Amino acid sequence: MHPPPLALTPALPSELLTYVLAHQVYPTTLIICQSRNTFLATLLSTIPQPIHQISRQTAHAINPHRHPEPQDDDSLPPESQRHPLLIPTLHQITASRQIKLVFIPTVSHLRAYLSVFPSQVDEEGDGRPPELKVDKLGKNAALLIVYGLVDLHRDTSEWSAQGVGNSVAGLVEAGCKGERRIVVIEERKKEGDAGVDVAHGAEESDQPTRKPGWKVWGQRVPMLNGSVRRPGFESEDSAWSGRTIEVGRIFARWFKFGKGDWDIEE
Repeated sequence: MHPPPLALTPALPSELLTYVLAHQVYPTTLIICQSRNTFLATLLSTIPQPIHQISRQTAHAINPHRHPEPQDDDSLPPESQRHPLLIPTLHQITASRQIKLVFIPTVSHLRAYLSVFPSQVDEEGDGRPPELKVDKLGKNAALLIVYGLVDLHRDTSEWSAQGVGNSVAGLVEAGCKGERRIVVIEERKKEGDAGVDVAHGAEESDQPTRKPGWKVWGQRVPMLNGSVRRPGFESEDSAWSGRTIEVGRIFARWFKFGKGDWDIEE
């Protein structure tokens, strides 16, 4: 019996990759619900890079045909001052070869990919690392990680309990078929970026204020696809007509909620 799916607190792209490297076991699949360029741009903005490296990248962008200058090892910053993802350790090199990375730009692409997700038997073959024998349930389990599932539905016709629920049900089915532990993580906005608020579908209420890490699961969506917004009366915010439900209640049918490593360490 596999452990239940897990929904973690939002994470930056760098925190996501650090989590995957720390917990991955072959076979692990990482689904990024963004375009490749968008994800890489956000990732680079969250990883502090040495000044000399940024200068070389800028020069290469201006003149890509220019012969690169030889690097002086003495000018490189010590590893203690570099982000862990920028240090090519043997663990990172080995783990990166065992992780399948998929970029999903739309809800339709996500559902199509999940519908043909391979079973555990289909993935067995030559080159597979030896299967780990573990005693504790859920420890070192093969993972199916989805990053940005909720945000992928935003501002689409699938932004509803019906639409999100259909995608989550397909994800759970794919995880069971592939014998994976499912982990869903949303993108955490950097300080200064617009967070989750009423304009993104959450409604004001008398309930206690949620901690920032849990706000994503408190967003409210209409029950059915095709619901329309009604304009606000005293602001530019708008609310959904008819009944709404929290996103977290949709996930609660299958998922358990927990804190990510990035929140536990704080």
